Amino acid sequence: MRVKDDTKISTIFEATVELTSEVGLNKLTMSSIAEKAQLASGTLYIYFDSKEKLLNELYKHLLVRGTLSLLPSVQHLPLKKQFWVIWSNVLKLCVSNSSEVVFMHQFRYSSYVSEETNELDEQFLSYLKTMLNKGKEELIVKNIDNRLMISLLYGYANTFSRQLVKDKIELTDSLMEQSFRVCWDAIKS
Repeated sequence: MRVKDDTKISTIFEATVELTSEVGLNKLTMSSIAEKAQLASGTLYIYFDSKEKLLNELYKHLLVRGTLSLLPSVQHLPLKKQFWVIWSNVLKLCVSNSSEVVFMHQFRYSSYVSEETNELDEQFLSYLKTMLNKGKEELIVKNIDNRLMISLLYGYANTFSRQLVKDKIELTDSLMEQSFRVCWDAIKS
């Protein structure tokens, strides 16, 4: 059995992200990914036996790298500081990796999402819900449905980062702090 080359996996992931931005998830094919990655189609199938498997592995990779990996490093912080660290990291990720974010948005709401990937996505949402519930207990976060607050946070981060990318505006520390204050003011008690 051949050992899979991490460089080829990265190349496949990059090609998939680029093509998703160009043609969309539904028009993405394994042959177009292989061509973009400059690999034989057979080689691509050695690494991923289906489009669904490839998309799920790419999404999990991006999710772990983008958000899940930072959760252990913030758990000891005060609640508002946890929100700040997550907020600033998500914004930086969205602005500096906009093609990856496009892929993640399209994939998250597609029929390709496996149960395993969905569970991984739920880990991050569960962490946010736990933070919000703690904030409610401490009377520093509004006592409203967590789904409303998560939608507000997610929607705001998504829209703000897309606008920055579209208008070619640099995400400065000042903009990050201002956007966080707006967001925090929306959920604080």
